[in-house]
Amino acid sequence: MKTKITIVTSVLVLLIACQINPSSTTMNKNGLIHLKALHTNLMVDDVQLTVDFYAKIGFEILQKLPENDAEWAYVKKDNVRLMFQSTKSLQSEFPELANRKPDAALTLWIQTENIEGYYDEIKDKVNVIRPLGVTTYNKATEFVIQDVNGVVLHFSNHEL
Repeated sequence: MKTKITIVTSVLVLLIACQINPSSTTMNKNGLIHLKALHTNLMVDDVQLTVDFYAKIGFEILQKLPENDAEWAYVKKDNVRLMFQSTKSLQSEFPELANRKPDAALTLWIQTENIEGYYDEIKDKVNVIRPLGVTTYNKATEFVIQDVNGVVLHFSNHEL
């Protein structure tokens, strides 16, 4: 089990770390292979509480299913899109996750323009765990917050 999780985690990290462009696509017997996007689907205990938090920091709610007692939601702000699914719903969909609990050991790094303005807009609404500042290692302006599930959101103006 641990090996499977490690392999899946390694593949996800590799996909996230790579910048995919048309010149890096490959061809196989079925034609052109091109990974277009990676969207997260995070397991959470309370979808509505999670959506409320992200709405508070400027995310738009694109969809909630079902509408009045959400088990799944999709939100976005600019080019960042996140999905949230209830523990019960996700474990029902993927029995392989039956023994897993929502895990806050996750960091989402979000490249941000006008980082100072965004920090000023949300700093009093959230749990700031690292205030706006300049890093010593790459001179990027960054700040870090934590969402209601414990997920660390790391905002940076650094270009990868």
